[in-house]
Amino acid sequence: MDFPLTLPTILERSGKIFSRVEIVSRKPDKSIVRSCYGEFYRRARRLAAALTKLGLQPGDRVASMMWNHSGHLEAFFGVPCAGGILHTLNLRLHPHEIAAIAKHAGDRFLLIDDVLLPLYQKYCQDVPAERVIVVPYGSNSVPEGYLNYEEFILTVRWCCTLSVAASTKSLA
Repeated sequence: MDFPLTLPTILERSGKIFSRVEIVSRKPDKSIVRSCYGEFYRRARRLAAALTKLGLQPGDRVASMMWNHSGHLEAFFGVPCAGGILHTLNLRLHPHEIAAIAKHAGDRFLLIDDVLLPLYQKYCQDVPAERVIVVPYGSNSVPEGYLNYEEFILTVRWCCTLSVAASTKSLA
């Protein structure tokens, strides 16, 4: 193998070779969302660039508290492409257990579905995240003090920010 098999490499390949292949996911409200790997590639790169701009350093932990949908897929690739470590929190645990896990991990940022904010608010006093980025599926409004995920990923240009992905060899 002439290149490392890393998430940035896989992301680059999906964006270049499979850009028109469809991705189907389900929102927390059970509605279906259709996209493609090209769109996923662009959004994951934008997330990586936005996190870097926000101050994410290599090795920083980014917690995710989301249902299994396209936004979580973007996080699975975007966070590592920015040099961070994605830390998926188990939302089925008791809030005190989630708080202990997040505190032990040292999570700096939190990506969370808007429908799960009530769960976060049960433990946020014990372990406040430096920045909370809300994926708004239930509504377009995000509580004050939190970042709106859609607006957050649109605030940056991603073309020059992913040195990890850019340093890999072409896979085509």
